[in-house]
Amino acid sequence: MKKLLSIVILLSITFSWVFALTESEQYKSANYLAMKTFIKDFSKSPSEYRINDNITRKEAMKIIANIWFLKVENKCIGKFKDVEDDWGCKYIEAALTAWFISQTDKFRPNDNITVAEVLKLIFKARNLDRKFNTWDWVKDYVNSAYELKLTDWDIEWNTDAKRWWIFVVIAKSFDYLNDKNFILFYSNEADIK
Repeated sequence: MKKLLSIVILLSITFSWVFALTESEQYKSANYLAMKTFIKDFSKSPSEYRINDNITRKEAMKIIANIWFLKVENKCIGKFKDVEDDWGCKYIEAALTAWFISQTDKFRPNDNITVAEVLKLIFKARNLDRKFNTWDWVKDYVNSAYELKLTDWDIEWNTDAKRWWIFVVIAKSFDYLNDKNFILFYSNEADIK
């Protein structure tokens, strides 16, 4: 019984350490994107990043437009039937103009974006080359992201993307750990988390 209890305690400590490490990387990534003004800066109140929430297609378009430095007009023409004239329309239409997305009747702006969909957009916005080019675009992007060390191999490509995951992948695409501006911006580890 004592042996079993010891194993359970050891596993609990190990898993909590791994989660803390991952969570730290998630916040570092969010802070990095905020420093580059791609997302709003919540470094003083990190819970506002909502890292464990899913991200909508509309929210993803804003981040993609920002990392590509797309010219975003402050207007909504109404190119999609289901896109309202709100804050997201201008980013969605800018992505359409830049050929990041295709013209269809509907965009589904409030639906969650999948891992595969957002990976394709990140590759386009960061001008990253796919390492694979087969008939299966999803596998090509997932395998390419793994080869570039942007993601783990066991990625669930057809699931909804979490905010933290998008932050980490984009930050890794900028090699944020070697960005001297980021290191100077956050003077110590406590500021990064």
